[in-house]
Amino acid sequence: MLRIYTGTKEKTLVFGEFEQARLWVARILNCGAGAVTAELIAGDASPRKFYRVTASPALDAQTRILMVSPATENNERFVLVQDTLERGGVRVPRLLRADLGLGFFLLEDLGDVTLWTALQHRHSDALYRGALDTLVTLRGLPLTGVELPIYDATELQRELDICPEWFFSKVLGITLDETAFNTFRAFSECLVAASISQPQGLVHRDFHSRNLMVLGSNVSPAVIDFQDAIIGPLTYDAVSLLKDVYIVWPRERQLEWLTFYWEALVSLDHLPEDSWAEFVRCYDLIGLQRHTKILGVFARLWLRDHKPSYMADISVVVGYIEEACDLYAEEFPEVGEFWKWFEAHALPKATRATWYKTA
Repeated sequence: MLRIYTGTKEKTLVFGEFEQARLWVARILNCGAGAVTAELIAGDASPRKFYRVTASPALDAQTRILMVSPATENNERFVLVQDTLERGGVRVPRLLRADLGLGFFLLEDLGDVTLWTALQHRHSDALYRGALDTLVTLRGLPLTGVELPIYDATELQRELDICPEWFFSKVLGITLDETAFNTFRAFSECLVAASISQPQGLVHRDFHSRNLMVLGSNVSPAVIDFQDAIIGPLTYDAVSLLKDVYIVWPRERQLEWLTFYWEALVSLDHLPEDSWAEFVRCYDLIGLQRHTKILGVFARLWLRDHKPSYMADISVVVGYIEEACDLYAEEFPEVGEFWKWFEAHALPKATRATWYKTA
């Protein structure tokens, strides 16, 4: 049986998956299975689980991370993207061994300090500039021979449709009538058109404070959770970072850091010098697409996957949506009409719910 340590408590689990993983790790570390211990350190919004594993200290004191990832996840793409990022100079955990059939991955242990954790006691400006430098590197990676999915109109619309299916209907009990359906459709078409008109490149897809690891005194973070990488809009990852659901910055601060990112892209000839206004518009509109999707994703995580904790952040998501709709209601009437509907029909029900938490 695999011993699982959580904090100071030890748990012994008798699950075939863990026993099989233990034997697999033991073979790699060239030790007896009884010498392998593991600490459950994290799960995420996916079915994947992560363990910090080691052989008994007398054999090998070094810790490693075991990722157990079911076949439903992007396991092949994880290997592809890890290699692409590593070869391109982006710091990622080294992949020590993998068995795609079993869904077992043995990775370098990067510690426990995420960007979110580091921000509690380190200077935010240096950390964000380091993260944006990493993002600039990621955006400039050569992708010749790297086959990744495209964030096309179909995929963008599929994501947006998660919101009415799971958040409006299943959480709030709202069935869209013809007028509401047409309002959401026009809103979606506006956001999709704005997205596909942007310059395209490698998109991490969740480049936020929980997926960036701070290593020692370095300000340039290591990147994790990259298996869903895709070819998509230039500003998408900047939104994930600067309009983070888990840590909120005033718009003025966001724009300071966004300027730093934009200037770096201009200096590398990824953008023309007169592109700032359009860059900000793209940033805000793809942010509106992302956060509308997140309403549905968090609802689905609660109702389907039994992970209710994400609902505590719905008010943050709604705040980002309201801000963007207010900024662009005149320029894009479809955006203004959507917010009018949302404010009249969805927001009152959401704010009365016990899961709706405000700062």
